[in-house]
Amino acid sequence: MAVTRAAMWVSSAGIRRDLARPDYLETLDPDRSPAAPPARLRRTGRVITTVRQGLPVIRYEPATRAPGLEVMYLPGGGLVNPAVPEHWWIVERLARATGAAITVVNYPLAPESDVSRTSAFVDAEYDRLAARPGLSRLIVAGDSAGGTVALGLAGRAIGERRRPDGLVLFSPWVDLALENPAIVRRARRDPSLRAAGLRAGADAWAAGRTLTDAAVNPAAGEVSDLPPTLIFQGAHDIFFDDVVAFADRARAAGAPVRLQTASAGFHVYVGAFWTPEAREAYRRVGAFSRDPVAVVK
Repeated sequence: MAVTRAAMWVSSAGIRRDLARPDYLETLDPDRSPAAPPARLRRTGRVITTVRQGLPVIRYEPATRAPGLEVMYLPGGGLVNPAVPEHWWIVERLARATGAAITVVNYPLAPESDVSRTSAFVDAEYDRLAARPGLSRLIVAGDSAGGTVALGLAGRAIGERRRPDGLVLFSPWVDLALENPAIVRRARRDPSLRAAGLRAGADAWAAGRTLTDAAVNPAAGEVSDLPPTLIFQGAHDIFFDDVVAFADRARAAGAPVRLQTASAGFHVYVGAFWTPEAREAYRRVGAFSRDPVAVVK
């Protein structure tokens, strides 16, 4: 993983530069759109695209499936950027590890949309999956800002809405405020993320709400009611200390949360599927998909 991380310092130079700008939103392409699924997926299963409110919701059904197992995947992108081709690497490995049908939900983004519209869109897609005939287990997964959205969904899944059977979070953005003093130290080791641009995205997504609002920021939300939750986090990531604090708080509140850290890992290190750390992560996700409660004990 050290070699891959070193390569990222070169390949992600432009991302770091843009995210270091407080006016990061000025760098966004107004015509940005999510990456389409690669053609190779159709050789290993079925791809179904449904457009809702102008956004593609893409379902991948592998040829060999675990009956009744569904995964809803929420891609990251700082709440302002759509899915990139590398997200499909993660989707493919999730399908191999779990055998699940995976629905990739490209949700509305800031600054054109806000947390209210994103939440309503994601909830509607979740409810459609929860109502599928033959459903036995429904897991919600997300990376980075997709983890933010996943945690918000889990918090709203109460009452008449079925709670997810589990959450899988890859380097989740759990505190949108990014005020932890450790972030400055972690930034010297993080090859991709910088706080200034991320905060600009968070403020745009909040759309006038404060970042102390539990409907916006997972760090302000209730954690005791979380479903079984499996988190993967690399130490070379400015989110690391916030994620550790979030997991500690959740476990102290009695929530079934397991945090797997990678000392050499960078942000969403599972995207580097060829590394031993990523392969181990997918192995654990596979076990989690079969028995979420047992894996987080």
